[in-house]
Amino acid sequence: MASVSGITTISKVFSKLGDNTGSVIPMYAKDFTSDALTSMTYFKDGGNQDGAEKTLEEFGTGILWLGGVPFIKKTVFDNFLYKKKNINPDIDAKRLFSGSSENIADTAEFAAKKAKSLGSAFTEQADILTDTIKNKGLAKNLALGKFAFSTAMTGLALFGLITLKQKRTEKEIEKQVKQKYAKEAVLKNAIKDSAVYQSFKGNDKQQNSPSFTGALTNIGTFFMTNPVANTTLVDGVITGTRLVQAREGERFEVGLKEACELLFIYGLAQPLQKSMESISKTFFNKPIELDYAVLDSSVIKEAIEAEKASGGSSELLKQAKQIVALSGDEVSAPKSLLEKAKNLFKSKKGMGNDNAKKVINFIFDNQDSGMADILKRSGDIATFTTKEGVEQLSLLSSINTDKIKTTAQRTIDVIENAVKNGDTTKYLKQTKLLKGAAIVGNIGISAILMGYLQPKLNLHLRKKFNNGDNTNPAIKKITAEMEQKLAFQGENKIKG
Repeated sequence: MASVSGITTISKVFSKLGDNTGSVIPMYAKDFTSDALTSMTYFKDGGNQDGAEKTLEEFGTGILWLGGVPFIKKTVFDNFLYKKKNINPDIDAKRLFSGSSENIADTAEFAAKKAKSLGSAFTEQADILTDTIKNKGLAKNLALGKFAFSTAMTGLALFGLITLKQKRTEKEIEKQVKQKYAKEAVLKNAIKDSAVYQSFKGNDKQQNSPSFTGALTNIGTFFMTNPVANTTLVDGVITGTRLVQAREGERFEVGLKEACELLFIYGLAQPLQKSMESISKTFFNKPIELDYAVLDSSVIKEAIEAEKASGGSSELLKQAKQIVALSGDEVSAPKSLLEKAKNLFKSKKGMGNDNAKKVINFIFDNQDSGMADILKRSGDIATFTTKEGVEQLSLLSSINTDKIKTTAQRTIDVIENAVKNGDTTKYLKQTKLLKGAAIVGNIGISAILMGYLQPKLNLHLRKKFNNGDNTNPAIKKITAEMEQKLAFQGENKIKG
């Protein structure tokens, strides 16, 4: 069984950064970059306390948001509960919740039957699937528990972080106010003689932990099996928690910030990417929809050169066309700019079950083909490594045949377009450059809008509605209350 040919580090990086459908890496990049910009903007224009709050909240929630769910899933469930119950955690939950028929392409039963038909090389995958089917009820409960517990615990951690941020601000303000009074000699005797001052609690709001009970039972397997969808759900918890815990005077700012992040991390991620790809195709005559790792592969280069040498001689082109034919219909390219604009938001109907089975059978019956290499590079089909270290296409993971069809059509477009052009090496170099620029542009535009322009807008609105004062209204209110409280305490009542 041939494994996927070598992929360079740069290809891996750009491949992950450009995947806005199934990878959280682009979200990591946008979030980290925008967090850094947000922190710098608020430190510069909003003051030290505001900047410190934003730094703790943005980077803290970012770590919990993007790392909490996978960490809990791996440590608590995969490495402990699944092992204890002797259930393999690598089985995609979609295969467990898609029914029990051998005739449905996305079920564990179909995958087990297909693995057995592939002979001894796939015995390990077949055994895992068969054992899981025997304990399907337990496997489903573990999958649901893994999703529910990891999401809930991450949400509670986020709740705690925001509470910690607010408490920290109150302590810092208390410290600064005491120092101010000490310098003015207002508390010259009180600081030395008074009893321990109790933490200021006048502005506290008692909140209940986010409740997930009941809602979990109605959440589909889409959220359980898609890392981006699961992260979106956690982000929804973050948004709700931030809005609920927002202090007086800052709820509008929090709402505007969260709306911008949800829009540019999720809503506009794919449309922005498709817009840039459309620009490349329209103005530079270079289709760049294919994954960067595919454009950077020797497989695609050899296929182009073979087709140039003798039309119809590229095996990769033949395989891609066969997959499109088995899918039942061709992915037609939009002709006008208006059609392209409409397609940015248009959802396509998935292929039927019979066609999906045909596509899967074709791929697994031709595992050493160039098309299989392309699909592994693009991440459309996961791989499984046996105990002997042999890499195979994975039947444990759910397979999105619509994405396979799309990748096949894009492969056709690139090869046929390249044949019409000159030097293959030059053509692919230009195509990779345009693809990389589109990926970086998508992340850069989103990060600047979220991390710089959005904070600037919030700060501008602060000034407008607060007589030119851009101080955080909540922090300003806490400071005033703290000064009033400490001043009222008088001498011999406060100890620094």
